[in-house]
Amino acid sequence: MGRSSFARWALCIVAVGALVVAAVLLLRRPREASRPAAVGERPEAPSAPSHESPPAPSPLGGATADAVFREDFSSLALPGPKWVPTRDGDFKEAAVDALGGRLRLRAGTIGTRDDTVKHLGIRSAEPIVDLTRPIEVAFEVDWNNQANGCYLQASVFLCPTKTDATAAAEPDWLKFEYVGVPPGRNARGLLATRRAGNLRFLYTEGWPDQQRVGRTIGKQRVVLRFGPQTVEVIENGKSLCGPLPHALSFQRAWLYLELCSHSNYPARELFFDGIAVRPVPVEH
Repeated sequence: MGRSSFARWALCIVAVGALVVAAVLLLRRPREASRPAAVGERPEAPSAPSHESPPAPSPLGGATADAVFREDFSSLALPGPKWVPTRDGDFKEAAVDALGGRLRLRAGTIGTRDDTVKHLGIRSAEPIVDLTRPIEVAFEVDWNNQANGCYLQASVFLCPTKTDATAAAEPDWLKFEYVGVPPGRNARGLLATRRAGNLRFLYTEGWPDQQRVGRTIGKQRVVLRFGPQTVEVIENGKSLCGPLPHALSFQRAWLYLELCSHSNYPARELFFDGIAVRPVPVEH
């Protein structure tokens, strides 16, 4: 064999050897990446693709990540796929709209009939509250620093029937509301049920026997927490009342948000926001 032929054979052997080494390294790389960490060795966290960004936080807070229904009122179509307007009684002025990312309910009743109580609001288009399992109904209500909130009510109803008037006239429901206390700046919380037309007060803050003056309220974050046959009201992170037996006869309900006013009051506004219907957290 000549010198040139020997050189060519040597180059071929070197090239083949390099290819074999490269193949072995490629085959070993995924095994090393997937092998379990040795004792005392900290495993490396896989790096996320550079084009992925973390999910944006919920506008209603992390507690609503698993909500079965939520609403932040960034817009409001009435009637629409989520909400239907409700109205009962006569008004001099009335408005139901989304303002600044909140539901605004505005009612003026000067010069209206004295024999009617006025109700204005919205209800869910579908029965969104399932009481067959532990569930929470959360919302924020802004009393809006009323100069004269006498007999003004900011109400949330769970009602097994739908109406375009007011849930208050239906035979069965549960409601939590803030009621204005004379002379007008303060309010009190009230939890009540109606079953087959029979009204039952579950909580009144002691009014009128123990406490007649009410209290100052502002933006109140409220959670109605339902367990098996009980309800608890949590206000601004603290228990306001309950758990109390509610004795409700229904299992599914429409959600109503309402303002209620008597006659001969100037225009007054209330706001709702941060609606969420969600399972009760496991720690409860």
